[in-house]
Amino acid sequence: MGSAELGRELGDAGGPLLVGGIATLTALPFGLGALALLVAAASLPRLPEAHLTSNARSLPAR
Repeated sequence: MGSAELGRELGDAGGPLLVGGIATLTALPFGLGALALLVAAASLPRLPEAHLTSNARSLPAR
């Protein structure tokens, strides 16, 4: 089993387990809300920190 297929299997099993576990402790809307937060957090872009280049430092100051 390749790593991509393993990730898909984990996602297929992990989502219902997460929602079911949280819903058991609280209520179904909280379980679905937790899943929504995780999906939203995973979709945020991971941008590298911007560094000034030598060209940007040589621009005249305003």
